[in-house]
Amino acid sequence: MQNDLRNMCGAWFIATCTLLAASSPAALADTIYLKNGHQLVGKISRQDSRQIVYESGDGEFTLPLSLVDHVEKGPISSDEAPAQDQHEQAIPPGELPLPPADAAQPGADSKPDNITEDAVEPSRLQTFDNEVLRNPTAENRRRLVLGYHDAAIYLTRHGDPEGAIELYRHAMKFVPDDLALTLSLSYLMVKQTHYASAIELLLPEENQHPKSPDIPLLLGSAYYSSENLNRAIEEWKKALALQDSKPLRDALAKAETEMETASSYEEIQSIHFLLRYDGAAAKGMGSKILDTLETAFRDLQLDLDYYPQETIVVIVYSRAAFRDVTRSPNWVGALNDGKIRVPVSGLTDVTPELTRMLKHELTHSFVHLIALDHCPVWFNEGLAQLEEGATTATLGSQLARQFSDGQLPSFKDLEASFMSLKREEVAPAYAKSLAGLEFIRDNYGMVEIRQMLKEMAANPQIGSLIESDLRMPYSDFETAVASYIEKKYGS
Repeated sequence: MQNDLRNMCGAWFIATCTLLAASSPAALADTIYLKNGHQLVGKISRQDSRQIVYESGDGEFTLPLSLVDHVEKGPISSDEAPAQDQHEQAIPPGELPLPPADAAQPGADSKPDNITEDAVEPSRLQTFDNEVLRNPTAENRRRLVLGYHDAAIYLTRHGDPEGAIELYRHAMKFVPDDLALTLSLSYLMVKQTHYASAIELLLPEENQHPKSPDIPLLLGSAYYSSENLNRAIEEWKKALALQDSKPLRDALAKAETEMETASSYEEIQSIHFLLRYDGAAAKGMGSKILDTLETAFRDLQLDLDYYPQETIVVIVYSRAAFRDVTRSPNWVGALNDGKIRVPVSGLTDVTPELTRMLKHELTHSFVHLIALDHCPVWFNEGLAQLEEGATTATLGSQLARQFSDGQLPSFKDLEASFMSLKREEVAPAYAKSLAGLEFIRDNYGMVEIRQMLKEMAANPQIGSLIESDLRMPYSDFETAVASYIEKKYGS
């Protein structure tokens, strides 16, 4: 599998927490001093500008921040620290088992003969059509397939996979029985979340090409992504019988775990979402959660100027089931791996915290579709925090000191997944990501953020985008964000 196949959307974490203390970065707050003189001892799991969520022997509790005088952190014991390879035992989030892609990374230098002036040449493609219509020999059909395939790859590399899909559809009118075209088209459909269309295209081909492992592989991925786990498992088993693959075996095991976990879940659907949820953990909450998601969808549609066409799957687990299914690090509060996965416990209403969490994860879904997996993680996470309503103001002078002392990771170091970070590295990574997106929004506006997202589809190099759009080198962007934060909050 290629790195560009990943739908890595990142995990949600409340980055407005105060884990950025300069001393003892591995420490967590465990003593909460109230303004009335009382003390509460527990493990703080989440904090934002309104409340602290902490765990004690009796369970999990929420405390309004207005009642808190200050917090003292205690060290993490060795048995509390998450295993460093815990996340590595699972399939990388969002990475579906798919056949190898023919398309190279965006920005490749090669250009097919039927591409002129950085655009597909329609007249050249029309020549292929005419030759097959006039004389449908095997050679003319082969030339048409290769010509359209080259053009589709070119469009995909340059950020227009939907245009590539249309080219493949057109080519199949002339050579409908070509397996290579079928697989290329269905591959792109799965990547672009057109799962129903991929299934419709592939099902008739399964009987025609019973020895092709790629057909059940793609079918399984389409079924899995649309939350039809029974059919996904069935198809992936067929694919494994034809060709062994460790990523596919891992995907099958994960799907079987999900199937076992969610077999009794309730299911409800709205215009944009399919929601499955543990009725015991969120009793009677289905319609309220869907309403919250639809509101977030409308907000993001306006903010990001994009309208996802396909149904988005959201699964609400109990906390124990969430850990069992995702096998994510202990600091992860929710996950978007192509499906939005959220843990809850004893919900009776949609809390402000859950509302923010859902909007954060839904932002990742929008970003994936707009930027085609080319968005650096710091930009992705910073934007998700902006959309959920987070602000660097909750960190204030503490964050300014971190910038001034050079204690924060560079943006370049934050381009890849945060899932491998140690616990003490997580909050600084999210805080700096938020600072970067705040800087862009406050100095260039949301219109610039939208534009950069769209440009990422064709240009995954964030440094060159910053230089062309913000008119500064990547290194100067580091300095500019630091100055922005120090000016706002520095003493």
